[in-house]
Amino acid sequence: MAGIPKVYAGQTTANIPFERENPVAYAAVQKYCADVLGKVTKGCGLYLFSIPQMDNPKGTGTGKTTAAVAILNEFLVARTIQHVKKERQIDEIPALFVNASKYQNVFNAQFRGTPEMQQTASYQYYQLKERMMRTELLVLDDIGVREATEAYRAEFYEVIDGRVIEGLTTIYTSNLPLPEIARLLDDRIVSRIEGTAIPVSFRGVDHRKAGIF
Repeated sequence: MAGIPKVYAGQTTANIPFERENPVAYAAVQKYCADVLGKVTKGCGLYLFSIPQMDNPKGTGTGKTTAAVAILNEFLVARTIQHVKKERQIDEIPALFVNASKYQNVFNAQFRGTPEMQQTASYQYYQLKERMMRTELLVLDDIGVREATEAYRAEFYEVIDGRVIEGLTTIYTSNLPLPEIARLLDDRIVSRIEGTAIPVSFRGVDHRKAGIF
């Protein structure tokens, strides 16, 4: 229900595989999860990004999504414990994983096909957007993969800005540093990310080729 891809379903801080290659990022994730309820309550997000290297120029497969999902899973467990102990009730799924490219596809679907298809797509889009605006912890995975229209950038900004205004926490992953995100999306988006998310860099080879991440 939180939208976590099946391949990452069991990911926690106990089985993060990049400690040797990215010790600083590993320590940052472990520290965040040690007080995950406090961090999320305070609106403290993370911007997990890759540093391109000669053998991995696009910065893919270095463990960013793995780290983000580990945090999300740890938060879900902690919130469930709160609920069971009657400390803080859960009324809806408190965390959500959304791939940014898929979100963009859902947005674009509103303008394609028959009027009936567009109406259905519009309903699905605004349902998803509403969940993204409300959830306590949002993971926005792989932002800045491709160019975006002005209309989509405005929608994307509205989600991020709305969450900032409400003090809600967002964790971002990207293969790009923030200056590149500004070029692809919007300076205002980068400003909101910089103000609410701590940057954590990743480096190394693409482990997805070996099926690890």
